[in-house]
Amino acid sequence: MFDKKFYFKIFFIGFLLVLFQSFFQNYTSLMEVFKSGISATLPFIYAIFIAILLNPIVNLLGRSLKINRTLSILLSVSLVVLFIIGVFLIIVPNLIMSTNDLISRFPQMLVSLNTNAAHIIEFLREKNLLFFDPAEIENNLIGLFKSNLGNLRNLILTLGLDIFQGVLGVLNFFLGIFLALFLIQDKEYYLSFLKNFFVLFTTKEKATEIVIFLDKTQEIFLKYIFGRVITSAAVGITAFIVMLIANVPYALISALLIGLGNMIPYVGSIVAGIIAVFLIVLAAPAKIIYLFLAIAIGQSVDGFILGPKILSQTVGMSSFWTIVAVLVCGNIMGPIGLFLGVPIFGIIKLIYIKKLNEKFN
Repeated sequence: MFDKKFYFKIFFIGFLLVLFQSFFQNYTSLMEVFKSGISATLPFIYAIFIAILLNPIVNLLGRSLKINRTLSILLSVSLVVLFIIGVFLIIVPNLIMSTNDLISRFPQMLVSLNTNAAHIIEFLREKNLLFFDPAEIENNLIGLFKSNLGNLRNLILTLGLDIFQGVLGVLNFFLGIFLALFLIQDKEYYLSFLKNFFVLFTTKEKATEIVIFLDKTQEIFLKYIFGRVITSAAVGITAFIVMLIANVPYALISALLIGLGNMIPYVGSIVAGIIAVFLIVLAAPAKIIYLFLAIAIGQSVDGFILGPKILSQTVGMSSFWTIVAVLVCGNIMGPIGLFLGVPIFGIIKLIYIKKLNEKFN
């Protein structure tokens, strides 16, 4: 008897073997093709994630105000846009003022840094603890700068390409918002289409089970995103209050960096912390202890108070897999992948556990 399931498995295994062989033989070319495919589908990926985020708000407004879906969608988008504009109006003027102050004081900061470095070198020389020649290091740095001066044109070209890709990413994001509105407006149709698509390859019962499973993954995604936003906002606000009390310069910029960095587990916090430390060291080295205190208190709020209550039941991944998720998805999807990597890997883990349980049962 012709067993379609058996032959499909054989075909699938053979396809995977050919794919793996091609991957290892033509790694660079295949990665370029894969990244091109991801770039082409980014607006649709954005649309799916934005629709998932907006859908609860649309449902809440529709139930509370007794309005139809079209009006609730328009109202939801308007509220989100107004919220973003409000945040920008509060934060951006202070941010611009701090940035202008930083730019105007930067030459003075460099002079101060150079003076402090000279004092440290002199102290080490007096104590016979200087194991390098400062003049030699300076000459090496000058030589390195001169030898790489010819690469300045390539650097400018690369920077221009990065700016172009950034603009393209913003356009893809707004296109994703536009497509998300259609997904929310006719979500029953698209869910039915998705179910019928699965029916082509499996039974109706299995297709229904897959749709239910996708609904569960949506719940995990939403809990993680909203949980991460809440905890990161709390970390940033806590750090800002501590630095404001201690009169730390550039408290707002540093707090924003710490809060935004907290959105990306482990990696983001480290990078944001390094940038904030650099700013404070240039402006007021004596205040660096208060920055460390602000970071420690903020991370304690995340790790011991809010994190266990809000995020503990969302993805349930170890630190190792969390870092892997951030690095892999960040490399494939760019900045948005750094943020979405953890819930994506959490969903993959859920699929893995489900298939494993089916196998054992």
